Amino acid sequence: MRRFLADGTVAAALPAQPHPVIRMLERLPGLSNIVQAGTGIYSGSEPFGEEGFSSLARMGIRTVISVDGAKPNGDEAHRHGMQYIHIPIGYDGVHERARLAFVRVAREVDRPIYVHCHHGQHRGPAATAIVCIAADGLDAGDALSILKTAGTGKEYAGLWRDVANFSLPATDAAIPELHEVAQVKSLTAAMAGLDRHWDNLKLCRDAGWETPRDHPDLSPAREALLLREALHEARRTAPTDTLDDRFREWLQAAEVLAVRIEEELKEGKPDDASRRIQILEQSCKTCHAKYRN
Repeated sequence: MRRFLADGTVAAALPAQPHPVIRMLERLPGLSNIVQAGTGIYSGSEPFGEEGFSSLARMGIRTVISVDGAKPNGDEAHRHGMQYIHIPIGYDGVHERARLAFVRVAREVDRPIYVHCHHGQHRGPAATAIVCIAADGLDAGDALSILKTAGTGKEYAGLWRDVANFSLPATDAAIPELHEVAQVKSLTAAMAGLDRHWDNLKLCRDAGWETPRDHPDLSPAREALLLREALHEARRTAPTDTLDDRFREWLQAAEVLAVRIEEELKEGKPDDASRRIQILEQSCKTCHAKYRN
């Protein structure tokens, strides 16, 4: 396969390299779900704080690629000698513009690279698989094994479909520019923030509704408040042309549940909050099955 340099010229052909074993690596400080997917290509979770970026630096990573909707932490990456590229995708599949952007990554970006979504289980592995096909000629079966290794949910059928069906574009196809921070729809950004507050609230629940020992910055009632605000923002920014009234009604019902969880935590009723978070979790799963997966 021809490799294109940043100025558009064609680089000398690289000797064929045997594909490494696709495997899950040990967890590192600030990183989880790390999969070695190709020669100098890894996927995993979002780097958490300074320790996550330090772990990436020790791995020799030169470029971090986020496919999440949240704004990447470019400042922390720069402090550790890395660049960021932002190519957000959804859980429903890898849209054409993103596929072309991943081809550009394969052609132009120096390795080692690290591709992440939020948890490193679903969107990140799918993006990584497409990069590996474009960069190393990985076949569809091996590319899908990246998703299997990462534990990508079968319920995200669009991600599996778009990896299985991916084919390289023509060499003269228009390839989008790569950006450190992409323009993201407001709803996508709101959902990305909502995901984080939801995870933080569950950490507090698992710690007996106390501040988790490993996360001294978290307060249970405050995380419930932030979750409520994120749900409100998601409902406010939901586009009316693609999402129906039921979607907004479900978000409003979820917001009411979050309000009650916050109140119960402030009132010292942890058992009530635990029961209500189970209801909220089922509500989220129902909504995801209809609108996200």
